Amino acid sequence: MLARRLERSAQLPINRHKPRIPAPSVRRASTLTLGLRIGAARVEGCDMNSVSLSKIACLLVVFCVSMAIGTTAQMLTTLVNFSDANGADSFAPLIQGTDGNFYGTTADGGANQDSGTVFKMTPGGALTTLYSFCNQASCADGAAPQAGLAQGTDGNFYGTTAYGGTNCIRRHCGTVFKITPAGVLTTLHSFDGVDDGNHPSGGLVEASDNNFYGTTSGAGPNGAGTIFQITTGGTLTTIYSFCSQDSCADGQFPVAGLIQGSDGNLYGTTSGGGANGYGTVFRISLAGSLTTLYSFCAQANCTDGAIPVAGLVQGTDGNLYGSTQMGGSSTNCNGGCGTIFEITSGGSLTPLYSFCAQANCTDGAVPVAALVQGTDGNLYGSTQMGGSGTNCNGGCGTLFEITTAGALSSLYSFCAQANCPDGSSPVAGLIQASSGTFYGTTQLGGSGGGCNDGCGTVFSLSVGIVLSPLQFVPVVPCRLVDTRIVSGGTGPIAGGTFEFFNLPQTPQKAQNCPTLDLSSAAAYSLNVTVVPQVPLGYLTVWPAGRNRPNVSTLNSLDGRVKANAAIVPAGASQAISVFASNTTDVVIDIDGYFAPVSDATLAFYPLTPCRVADTRNASKPPGLGPPYLQGKTQRDFPVLNSPCFPQGLNPAAYSFNFTVVPHVPLGYLTVWPAGQPQPGVSTLNALTGTTTANAAIVPAGMNGDIDVFASNDTDVVIDVNGYFAAPGAGGLSLYPVAPCRVIDTRTVGNGQPFVGELTVDVVDSPCAPPSTAQAYTFNATVVPSGELGYLTLWPDCPTCQQPGVSTLNAIDGAITSNMAIVPNIDGSTDAFASNLTQLILDISSYFAP
Repeated sequence: MLARRLERSAQLPINRHKPRIPAPSVRRASTLTLGLRIGAARVEGCDMNSVSLSKIACLLVVFCVSMAIGTTAQMLTTLVNFSDANGADSFAPLIQGTDGNFYGTTADGGANQDSGTVFKMTPGGALTTLYSFCNQASCADGAAPQAGLAQGTDGNFYGTTAYGGTNCIRRHCGTVFKITPAGVLTTLHSFDGVDDGNHPSGGLVEASDNNFYGTTSGAGPNGAGTIFQITTGGTLTTIYSFCSQDSCADGQFPVAGLIQGSDGNLYGTTSGGGANGYGTVFRISLAGSLTTLYSFCAQANCTDGAIPVAGLVQGTDGNLYGSTQMGGSSTNCNGGCGTIFEITSGGSLTPLYSFCAQANCTDGAVPVAALVQGTDGNLYGSTQMGGSGTNCNGGCGTLFEITTAGALSSLYSFCAQANCPDGSSPVAGLIQASSGTFYGTTQLGGSGGGCNDGCGTVFSLSVGIVLSPLQFVPVVPCRLVDTRIVSGGTGPIAGGTFEFFNLPQTPQKAQNCPTLDLSSAAAYSLNVTVVPQVPLGYLTVWPAGRNRPNVSTLNSLDGRVKANAAIVPAGASQAISVFASNTTDVVIDIDGYFAPVSDATLAFYPLTPCRVADTRNASKPPGLGPPYLQGKTQRDFPVLNSPCFPQGLNPAAYSFNFTVVPHVPLGYLTVWPAGQPQPGVSTLNALTGTTTANAAIVPAGMNGDIDVFASNDTDVVIDVNGYFAAPGAGGLSLYPVAPCRVIDTRTVGNGQPFVGELTVDVVDSPCAPPSTAQAYTFNATVVPSGELGYLTLWPDCPTCQQPGVSTLNAIDGAITSNMAIVPNIDGSTDAFASNLTQLILDISSYFAP
């Protein structure tokens, strides 16, 4: 049996190949000793007074590695084995970039003095080292990154190193850096180890003001850590110093990073301090006003938890979820084996689970990483110790799933095989990729060699999540948000910032549609219109409480009023977030929502894209052809008279694409169910007078008809790609996914635009939607080289012919976007461009049985 005693601290990853660097002293330490008992074995813990930071004495606690033959769970796949030269000791979660690849850091290994790396990994596991730290003299560029990366709206990645830098009065103070996807690194700030803090061991978050926020786990004016703001240009401002209150009642030593809640505030944890000395949960405004929400060890024997070293996640219910590495109700550890907790934004904490609740701690022990909420609504995470693996004294760590009600299921126990080729000691959290698969890292184990006990791994975890199907509920179109002051709004969204909108509770909803009940809405069918104050680079809409995706919903580079349809999942507290690159007013209309399947919901039935109406075409059935729409008049369209619809259908709503060919500048076009009053919403705008398209889900009105109103004279073209009706044979449900870029022709090959037909392999893209998908929801964006008559999307198959429809138009050569629901047959989508253009396809959901 091979055994080795490992002593590790989260503040300093121990290099296996060189002498240990002493950690700095601290101002105050909690006294709590952990001893983990599993079976007859006992792993002696760490005296909290004997280490550099009280909160992390046992973050990476003492354990023994023994080799034995175990079994492998087929759900976990080892993708990368670190080998020191390409990195070692990954403490940080991965991030999936807009290109579909994964990016991360290692705290050890690399080409320069074992000082850590930044790496890129393809979904298939091909790893590229982008940067090795200590590449500059005296490690001026930083060393030992212990946190993950954040991708900014500029496409670059931002992160921290716990050591290195140029301004360090003491030793090894850390840095903030920016790195391009190609690996060009810029040091934005070097901590001085005194006034502005040291050892930033948590990651960064880009907040609604377009600045990044983070923490330092030590130093600062009070010697107990700080919270800082840093601009993308590197200007750092300390907005809070811990231990600013007597007896450090406000907390001390924040190890983890921050999140921004749906209320706009930042939330985080401190590993020490508070009313009881064992850590806190706090809220802080962007201006630096801090409120302590909870102090741990408020219950007898710390059954509520102690020493949180992980960050928080905001669930879709609006509550925050996190873990403590110690405390809880288990008696198998001196001081407790750790907990999972729920806490409201008002500070009401509920312990959900205490680890080591099962015999021999097979459920895990010592959670030190943040949780992630999966698309199924459950939380997923890791424990650094425990589990059923017998190759480590104390357990080699686990992966688990837990419901928001506290029901925990163990998914995997590490070191299930001899010599731990599957990895051990996961100290980083999981992420869920756009494909639904989880990805993570282990600090130790693996078969890469170069380290005494393994240099760690990158793995994927397929847990067979069955996403909850959603179906459509049509509503009378209604205006939910209008930021224009003249319309009663609060004013435009400032450029480079984002705002939260709680759609079920907006003032405009209360005024325009007070009886509309959105309480069951899991995703919204919206029409988003921008009224820019200046040229608008892009606008992005996404679920509140989640990381901002690096995709765009629409663009208006010439500052024109523009609209685009979007299906947006409801985020925390059912809110959505809207980011504007430049100052703009925003108008949001709703035409329906998607909810869990019930007797009141409608299934989707895809149709081959087909032209229903064209007021320019006299061969269309009566009511669907000429004349054009005269300004300020309403017209009924008997759409079911079109041969695009099979006989006998009874649709409750349609998935249409509307195109206007204005005779003069068109203020707006509005579409709604026939037989109902005209609502105060717009479907599209064409104030420049150019041909303009926009998708819309329109409830069916009297006799299945729809009504259309144009503010000015215009021709109208209506294409259909599906309809919604009562569930039955062939009916599909919606499955939202994290927005993901399927293709950007600017990054394919030599980046040349295309003209004519292009086949896009969707199912094999990094977004990897399931093969069961029978329709994709895209946001299609074109960047034309000049005039673009039209772009058409349709399903690929050997017998599929290009339909006589259009998805969007850019005759004026402007960057143009449109939502498109495209039926799927073989996993690929065909695109036809009438003129030379670049094409970007982002997927946000799919329809499947």
